[in-house]
Amino acid sequence: MAKLLEVTGLRTEFKTAAGVIRAVDGVDLAVDKGETLGIVGESGCGKSITSLSIMQLLPKGLGKVAAGEIRLEGENMLAFSERKMRQIRGNRIAMIFQEPMTSLNPVFRVGKQIAEAVRYHQGVGKKEAMLRAVEMLTKVGIPRPEKVAVSYPHELSGGMRQRVMIAMAMICNPKLLIADEPTTALDVTIQAQILDLMRELQRTEGTSILMITHDLGVVAEMCDRVVIMYAGQVVEETDVKTLFKNPKHPYTKSLLASLPQLNSEQERLASIPGQVPNPLEMPEGCRFAPRCQFAQDICRANAPELEEVEAGHKCRCLLQQEGYHEHTA
Repeated sequence: MAKLLEVTGLRTEFKTAAGVIRAVDGVDLAVDKGETLGIVGESGCGKSITSLSIMQLLPKGLGKVAAGEIRLEGENMLAFSERKMRQIRGNRIAMIFQEPMTSLNPVFRVGKQIAEAVRYHQGVGKKEAMLRAVEMLTKVGIPRPEKVAVSYPHELSGGMRQRVMIAMAMICNPKLLIADEPTTALDVTIQAQILDLMRELQRTEGTSILMITHDLGVVAEMCDRVVIMYAGQVVEETDVKTLFKNPKHPYTKSLLASLPQLNSEQERLASIPGQVPNPLEMPEGCRFAPRCQFAQDICRANAPELEEVEAGHKCRCLLQQEGYHEHTA
């Protein structure tokens, strides 16, 4: 498959009163055309900052991409002007945010907000844009779309607002859809409907999806490949079936072990000891070593690289990499 998006060596930094924080540190990932790639990790691992770096929506004066390349169909977006990025956002790349109430403007009717993207990017008139907005609301399964189009965001339920966000993101038929925790605030039934909707739109429109989540159930249902992030770095990357059948990194194994099992006799769910390291005081060696039950002295002294340990399966763990036993012999 041809690569739609390629991120290489991405390093994103933030200025704080305590010093410079490296929120994303050398991330590599790629999304093929028509593929769904999942980015998984605990809160604070850098997955949302990665998406904001791709969209170039980092807070001005505080955050910046310090190194790396972000290529969309071969073009390095970091070299684009702000004007060129405005032409790309909502057109070639669109984003669905976690909480639609913070993304929708409370003083404008939702139909006008959806139509605005078509008017800006495709230059159609006000009437034609509104017709397309209503048509898109129908596509995302909203009943009585004409009435919803003239409603304000606060008049809609959480599930309806999320559908409006998807309609807004998809109306210009983007090549890449970035979904940042799109179902977190929704109940299980509505969550399933939203995922079905995204899958159907992907099937009909051929859109690639970058799915950012901490929910491994969503990953199992939606994704073709998965990237696991920890403390600003990618620690494992493989296809979704391999991830669940044969995880390599101790962090991934711990995440999977913490999932509830229907046939398990465990009284308590497994948990990962310790906490995510302070980004200003990253441990030497492997960043997961302080929490890893398998960690050895070599892990605490040497920082592992992300290497291919099996065909199509990458892992950032010395215990999994060839030559580890030579170091410890």
